[in-house]
Amino acid sequence: MVGLKQRPKTAAMRVILIKINTMGLIGLFIALLSLHAGLCFAGSYTDSAHGSATYGVKRSSLSEYARGNCGHCHLQHGSLGDSLAGPFPFALFAENFNTIAETAPYNDSDNDNICFLCHGPSSLQQGGITNYDYSKTFGGDSTSNVSSILEVFNLKKSNLSASYHNLKDIYDFALTQNWPFFKEKSNPCVACHNPHLAKLIRINQTNPAAYTAVSLPIVKNIGNSQENHETLWGDGPGETMNDFYPNHYQAPLYYGSQNTYEPGGTSDYKGTKLPDYATFCTACHNSSNVIYSSELGRTLRKIDWYTIGGDTVNTDPLPDKHGKNSATVKVNLREPYENTLLGINIDFVTSCTDCHEPHGSPRPFLLRTVVNGKIIPSFNIDDNSLGYFCMACHKDDKALGRATQENVWEYVHHYDEDAPYPKKHGDQGRCGWCHGQHNRPIACIKCHQHGMKDTRAPDTEESGRICF
Repeated sequence: MVGLKQRPKTAAMRVILIKINTMGLIGLFIALLSLHAGLCFAGSYTDSAHGSATYGVKRSSLSEYARGNCGHCHLQHGSLGDSLAGPFPFALFAENFNTIAETAPYNDSDNDNICFLCHGPSSLQQGGITNYDYSKTFGGDSTSNVSSILEVFNLKKSNLSASYHNLKDIYDFALTQNWPFFKEKSNPCVACHNPHLAKLIRINQTNPAAYTAVSLPIVKNIGNSQENHETLWGDGPGETMNDFYPNHYQAPLYYGSQNTYEPGGTSDYKGTKLPDYATFCTACHNSSNVIYSSELGRTLRKIDWYTIGGDTVNTDPLPDKHGKNSATVKVNLREPYENTLLGINIDFVTSCTDCHEPHGSPRPFLLRTVVNGKIIPSFNIDDNSLGYFCMACHKDDKALGRATQENVWEYVHHYDEDAPYPKKHGDQGRCGWCHGQHNRPIACIKCHQHGMKDTRAPDTEESGRICF
């Protein structure tokens, strides 16, 4: 009799599993998926970009599933609709990440990365997904002409100068970190994004902190709360760029403006609505981690964004002056830094996203195409044309009224009142010591990189200054 009484309930459950034309078992299914992490995402998931009932995930082929339903990504029992075989690890409808895909270009088939099946030009999402790069989304313009995450990663297919975050490199590095959320079958995208929490940041350009899409891969205590990969980063107290170094972050100008700022072209010049990307990025790119780049064929330079002390510090790596370490002399800054409302003239801190794209860029080193409100001309990383990028924030000789052409830095380096290599007219015989036989301009990157001094100069010419 007991068994007979239970049969109607079992039948009802089967109907729910087959139909799922409302949110159905979404709460239960999320709980089952999250058992490995010891957490349930129920409330937060429905607030996320994937779980929202308004704009969440909805594969075109699964019209009977409600928007945001877990079944759009996860298979409960086996293949369904346009799914191939499966379920794959984490009950996904396609391969999570193909570790054979060691370099771009990636494709939007199920063989490379499941994320690209929706975040690509051939999106499975109903209506598609438009993702512009950071420069356009939060800076106002871009020259990359891409509209999906996959296209950003694949810029190198048509532009050899392009750069991107190599996904296999991220995967390999993440496995060495023993992060509890990252497994052998994990997707490298989850090193930065928790797909069950990430919010729809792309349509909230003026307040990305409140709609952040990133989660820290490490554990960090902020006040009385603990941040980790099971929480969002940037949306809580102590998690904005102003919090990183209070009253030292000056937001760059929005594209084409002289009085509105990133992100989104608002009057907020202190970064109170910008996630603390300095803390986020240095969770990996810091002074201790060794990170190999397949694209560069070497390990990346280590970065110290925290230590202060000016030029007196002699640590390895040297602390960056774009971080908390302060410049010790005038650095000929343009607006909005020159007359900032912060009341300082040096000792600024920058966000990594002020200069770099998070996913990829048509320029080397993920450098942005729009910086401080200006479109940056194309440049070669190996010569002084990189100076066009620096000119977005720093004055060259022309801006100082000392030259008629742009991207000339002779006065800045040799004749300004606090020039690092002072000389007088008539000292031309010494020029070749650094500039070579033909006195050619020196490539900026020879001295200006993360954690670098001008040690390439002859001993008698070294300034002793940290040059970045």
